[in-house]
Amino acid sequence: MDFPELYDISDFPNWLEITPIEFGRSGENKYHIIRNNGVELILRTTDIGKYKRHRESAVFAQYIHTMLGLNMNLPIEVAACCNDTLAYTLYTWVEGVDADKRILNMHTPGQAKAGERAGELLKRIHSVAPPEEVLPWDKYYNEKIDEVLARFERYHLSFKGDSAAIAFINRNRSLLKDRPQTALHGDFRSGNLVFDSNGEYGVIDFDRWCWGDPYMDFQCIRRSCSVPFSRGQILGYFGGSVPMGFFPLMALYTAVDSIRNLCDAYPFGENAIASAKASAEKTAREYNNYDGMIPSWY
Repeated sequence: MDFPELYDISDFPNWLEITPIEFGRSGENKYHIIRNNGVELILRTTDIGKYKRHRESAVFAQYIHTMLGLNMNLPIEVAACCNDTLAYTLYTWVEGVDADKRILNMHTPGQAKAGERAGELLKRIHSVAPPEEVLPWDKYYNEKIDEVLARFERYHLSFKGDSAAIAFINRNRSLLKDRPQTALHGDFRSGNLVFDSNGEYGVIDFDRWCWGDPYMDFQCIRRSCSVPFSRGQILGYFGGSVPMGFFPLMALYTAVDSIRNLCDAYPFGENAIASAKASAEKTAREYNNYDGMIPSWY
């Protein structure tokens, strides 16, 4: 397979294999690279207009690694390619076994224990404080809500329970006031974890990172591979004692994420929309059509 858009990347002549990574709807192209010396890398490319985001993501990843020493993708180079029409970042590859596959082969207590360990890992990520100039969380996230709901309307999308979800979001915006902020992964779930040769976690795909309410990192928890893992993640994060204020905020962030996920699917056609719609409807059912704060699976 030929990749002319990558020819002007400085390291390109050293690449023995280039394999596109087909999953995901981030709007980026991803490639698994094997250099002629056997070293594996991951390449992300996107429109040049997102160069600043690539640069910021690389700085964030390096900062998190410096602070915590996590096994994670580390930036090697951020630059432009394809005659300056694309931005790219070259990262180290995180060696390991896909966590989804490993966890689903465990018995139920093992899945729960894996979730607890993931919750403890997430707590470590949330120990990293934001810069002083970060926007107040309610201002930042209310703008994100407005953007998501505007896209949902503009795309003429719908799902069973959408009116209840939107009403739930709007009447619970006050929960965002005075929330603490930390480093966030942005898409923390079992699919973005790997097990290394020692059985320890590696973390991948920090591309949705931001500074914000740590509870927002639970927004896609049920896109993890199993209910025992998801329950375990919550219990592991809180050391077994979940505060009362957690579930209403998780419900709010989950409702927004289900609509955002559907909007993100829109450019990818009917199959992607149908999958995201089914997920949004399942989430609505789990929250009793947003008449409750604690999901039925918990």
